[in-house]
Amino acid sequence: MPSTKALSYNGFDLLRLCAATQVAFCHSVEFMSPSDMGHWWIRFLELFPGVPIFFFVSGFLISRSYEKNSRLAEYATNRVLRIYPALLLCLLVNILLVAYTGYFSNAGAGPWDVFLLFVAKATIFQFYNPDFMRGFGDGVLNGSLWTICVELQFYIVVPIFYWVFRKVAAHRQTFFLVAAIVFFVGVNRLLYWLQPEFSHTVAWKLFRVSFAPWLYMFLTGLLFQRHYSVIRDALDKVPALPVFLVYAGYAFLMHLYGFRIDNGVGPLIYFPLAICVFRVAFSGFAKASSWLNKNDVSYGIYIYHMPVANQMLFYGAAGSLWYPSIVLAVSAAIALASWMLLEKPCLAIKRHPSNPIHAGSH
Repeated sequence: MPSTKALSYNGFDLLRLCAATQVAFCHSVEFMSPSDMGHWWIRFLELFPGVPIFFFVSGFLISRSYEKNSRLAEYATNRVLRIYPALLLCLLVNILLVAYTGYFSNAGAGPWDVFLLFVAKATIFQFYNPDFMRGFGDGVLNGSLWTICVELQFYIVVPIFYWVFRKVAAHRQTFFLVAAIVFFVGVNRLLYWLQPEFSHTVAWKLFRVSFAPWLYMFLTGLLFQRHYSVIRDALDKVPALPVFLVYAGYAFLMHLYGFRIDNGVGPLIYFPLAICVFRVAFSGFAKASSWLNKNDVSYGIYIYHMPVANQMLFYGAAGSLWYPSIVLAVSAAIALASWMLLEKPCLAIKRHPSNPIHAGSH
């Protein structure tokens, strides 16, 4: 059986960086150069949707963290230190840049309107987007932040879930966990079943940004973490590269038959994706991940790429693949500065690191 030490040697840092890069680049191409979305290599990138990968990795790491240290005060403090310092700075920079263009004044948004927007984005209401933002960039202050709202809900759900989970007899816990995953797969499918008729309603939009449709992705990570040794033993029998290629071929064929390859990826693709991510994380990819030396710029790239893209869109930067490349480069530079000057010092405050397996989490 793989040891706990083997578990600590993983490629999750680099995988998260790849996922953030996929989201940032594909988002930027979608809004800045949509005619290029058909290129084969962009289609290939889309086979590995970053947000579902984030949710799987988060479920794996956060559950492991909570099992190692379930003190609620420390758990909450660690989560706040990971999310909010960078988020608040990003929002402040974002709003100041939009204000610099004169857009708020031209759109009739007063100081109170902008303040409410900041408060919503800075708390747990990242999905809030007033009508006066519709004319700037892609029409949202920072459209990527809806996943932060979902992730924060995951953090709240974890202690509640474990409180219930630990009341289940040990020999029934796996069944309980699998049953929960199946139930929330149904909730996820309900979201998309309702979409054609109700997507314009506030109720559907709130449902979409709740934890419920996405929890099965998080719980799948939790399942893989709790049964790490068994799953690792089984998957180690197959090299990582064939697993990667088989998944890519399978996902491509499923997409040809009309299955979604995006944040709304269904369970028939998500579960093979989770297997692929896990196998790659515990392969030679782990050595490459160690080169990052625990420096985690993935969060910064994720939260900054749309503010950068929207600012460029406002000034007319569209119609070329060079622009998404610039967005990615600028976002990476800002993310590195954010990590070195803000995020890393804040994480150093933690008395008990929330990451007992040497990989951070969003």
